[in-house]
Amino acid sequence: MEKKDYLEHKELAYLYDNLNSSTLGLFGVATVIFFVLRGEVPDINLNIWYLFIVFMVIARLLLAKKYSSVKINKKNFKKYKFYFAISLITSGTVWGVIPFVILPQSIVYQIFLVLMLGGLTSTASASLATNNKLYISFVILTMTPFMYIITTMDNPIYNPLFITLFLYILFSFASSKKMNKLVINSISLSYRNQDLIKKLEVKADEANRAAEAKSNFLSTMSHEIRTPLNAIIGFIKILKKTEKDSKRLKYLNTIDQSSYSLLNIINDILDFSKIESGKFSLEFTKFNPKKELDNIYELYSEAASENGVTLVNSISNKLPKNIKTDKLKLKQIISNLISNAIKFTHENNEVEFIVKFNRAESSLYIEIKDEGIGIEKEKISSITQEFIQADTSITRKYGGTGLGLSIVLKLLKLLGSELHIESELGKGSRFFFTIDIEVLDSNEEELTTTEDIHRFENKSILVVEDNKTNQMLIKLLLDDMDIDITMANDGLEAENYFKKEKYDMVFMDINMPNKNGLEAMKSIKEYQKDFENKTPIIALTANAVSGDREKYIEEGFDDYLAKPINNESLITILKKYLD
Repeated sequence: MEKKDYLEHKELAYLYDNLNSSTLGLFGVATVIFFVLRGEVPDINLNIWYLFIVFMVIARLLLAKKYSSVKINKKNFKKYKFYFAISLITSGTVWGVIPFVILPQSIVYQIFLVLMLGGLTSTASASLATNNKLYISFVILTMTPFMYIITTMDNPIYNPLFITLFLYILFSFASSKKMNKLVINSISLSYRNQDLIKKLEVKADEANRAAEAKSNFLSTMSHEIRTPLNAIIGFIKILKKTEKDSKRLKYLNTIDQSSYSLLNIINDILDFSKIESGKFSLEFTKFNPKKELDNIYELYSEAASENGVTLVNSISNKLPKNIKTDKLKLKQIISNLISNAIKFTHENNEVEFIVKFNRAESSLYIEIKDEGIGIEKEKISSITQEFIQADTSITRKYGGTGLGLSIVLKLLKLLGSELHIESELGKGSRFFFTIDIEVLDSNEEELTTTEDIHRFENKSILVVEDNKTNQMLIKLLLDDMDIDITMANDGLEAENYFKKEKYDMVFMDINMPNKNGLEAMKSIKEYQKDFENKTPIIALTANAVSGDREKYIEEGFDDYLAKPINNESLITILKKYLD
């Protein structure tokens, strides 16, 4: 609705909103006058006048009721505006005839009428605030007849009374004008607010659509990038197992490290986007901290050695056997810090990985200390911002997205901690934090490593995967564990296989032609709803943005395995459902 139309409709609505109360108020004043003047003026005149008041009150109340029951539009707006004006003019006329038909002879009663009519017009200024012309018309119809009669009377007191009424009318006109301006400004403000709210709603809707598009894009990018990476990383590991030539093994190690570096960059970008959108959740699991942290050390020790840097293992041997926190987030934080430290440390220098346990506070103290290039004090705060490094030349020389430390800060905040940084230019840096953990009973059975070779004889798995390269990789991984594998190219083919054979587990990709993994999973679940022993269906997907695991399990999958396939995670899943 245009502003002009909006204001006019609101002004009319204001008049009708006050119609009932103002009408009942007028009726109350009329009733007081009726009973006060009985016996002081001719009864017939007073009765006829009061009867007109009653009819007018009924008519105005019916008009108010009719208005409230209809929807005001351009067609009927003018009609109801006209009805209101007629009712007001009629009311003013009925009040204006008082001095002609029921004026008492006593000066006391005449002053009483002046006070009653003055109060009447005073309250009318509020109920008619949106239309100053109607108010002026009402005052003129109500008060000027009385003033005219006063001028015809021969009594000295009527002259000051006339002047007082005249000044009162002028004052009421001025006051009503100010009130009219205030109310109109208020309505105009409500229009602007309403317009602003609509614009904000449009912007919010656009933002939601953009966020949804961004989420879909991230999911697609995750799938499209991780799918080939899964094959690259998987086949490199297979080749490394059989390669005897040291030179070729060195090349394979370089490719392996570069692949993981690329994967880490992708993870940083995708995780950063998820954190920003508030879709990043924590998952607390039980694990052996010493073994997990030693694995991180072993992983980065080789990378450090390639750069001529020594990674020193200062992980305490007095860590609890089992703790509970978000293992993946903790490992991601530490990996980012160690990777940064190695990257910015020159040859023949050290990076120290320090971990201590505070039993009293049930917390881990973790520090990464390097002898690297260091950071200027005034630039320490800026390096934790997104996409920012201490100097643009650093990006050119050392590479990186500038997201690592920003993600570390955000992940630590999710875990209820914060990162502390101490650095001196040219001498090195210290990055350290404390994280609260839940220490589990040390008598519990210690978690065993999953890196050993495991066998799952007489177990059969249906693998649903449309990518031929990934089919080959998964088959190689599972063949090493003596698992009988059936390969399906899409969801439709998977359903047909499932109805013909019995399987101990299903690995189901999500994005496939003909019938996607989600649809196939639901069909299989429906098919085996009456089975006593249901086959677990695991989402095996490159849609590995944080939060996807929870989403797929909520959809009905029994578990989730992300690509690129981590051998430890694969064995954990296999042991969980096949042992």
